[in-house]
Amino acid sequence: MDNIIEEEFDVIELPSKGLFYKSKKNTVQVSYLTATDENILTSPNLLQSGKVIDVLLNKKIVDKDIKADDMLPGDKNAILFWLRSTGYGEKYPIEVTDPNTNEKFEYEVDLSEIPIKEITLTPDENGECEFTLPLSKSKVKFRYLTSKEEDTIVEQDEKDRRKKGPNAISEVLTKKLIAQIMEIDGIRDRNEIYVKVNRLKVGDSSALRKYINDNEPGLDTNIQVTSPSGSFFFTELPITTKFLWPYINS
Repeated sequence: MDNIIEEEFDVIELPSKGLFYKSKKNTVQVSYLTATDENILTSPNLLQSGKVIDVLLNKKIVDKDIKADDMLPGDKNAILFWLRSTGYGEKYPIEVTDPNTNEKFEYEVDLSEIPIKEITLTPDENGECEFTLPLSKSKVKFRYLTSKEEDTIVEQDEKDRRKKGPNAISEVLTKKLIAQIMEIDGIRDRNEIYVKVNRLKVGDSSALRKYINDNEPGLDTNIQVTSPSGSFFFTELPITTKFLWPYINS
């Protein structure tokens, strides 16, 4: 008979506050990383397939009615950061480049100081938000995609480009926008939305994309770094192998 070991867990607040989910669940129970989880983190098959993070999260999320694939990317990242901080420590060494001198240097980030982005949007009962396009003045309703939906768009785009040849152009930006937009001026027919999105003026599409990205629930990973010369600058926190494999090559 197998031994059953109950793992300790904590309750993690989701950056989305559950506002974009049908369940409206704003917290999730997550168990701590243990020695057995290293089997997942070092699995050659999982590493090669790129599924290691989802397998790890699905094992660590105690609430079995919640799947990592069905979560917003920002919520997944919040759980991942918590697992890293409680498993290996809050200090995360990174290598950055000083924009003034173009020299690389080592810097240590305190993951406990990475804040959750404040939600400024108020989605409706369907998890959809409104935006008025600046040029056409059309009213748009959009939603945030789950991690699985985003991955599917990227994978399909890669397949399409392989079929078209080496000079094929990625259409991820447009495909993602089509999936995010649920309504334009009251129209919800998917075929009509496809046509309208492809005909959007670039000023409208870029403004909508920026609005969606700026207000997406998640962690604010734009960090302030102090260089050896004493000057400081802002940069996006790089996620390297040292994040979940801090002892690699050591």
